[in-house]
Amino acid sequence: MNLIKPKNIHAAVGHCFTGRILWRTAAGMSLVLLTGCRCAPSINLVGSFFPGWMLCMALCAIGTLVVRQIFVKNGIDGHLPLRVFIYLCLWVCTTLTSWLLFFRS
Repeated sequence: MNLIKPKNIHAAVGHCFTGRILWRTAAGMSLVLLTGCRCAPSINLVGSFFPGWMLCMALCAIGTLVVRQIFVKNGIDGHLPLRVFIYLCLWVCTTLTSWLLFFRS
């Protein structure tokens, strides 16, 4: 004995989630979420403008490679579990920290 029939569920819920309503909801939410966007700070580097986040990512990738070489030299690298994940997290943390230090307003 099945008390919930698929036709009854579709009849009760189907009219609420039409494509038009979902499209309007998505458009409205995108307008709300995009109100805080503004231009990223640009850096003049040899006559070309680069976004600040790109410079932070590149410098911190180099910094993470230097830290890895220090870990290898001191023997710490051999004891690290999930090395790729640890170095990725180190890169992300240094990138976000450098962004906050250099470009906070």
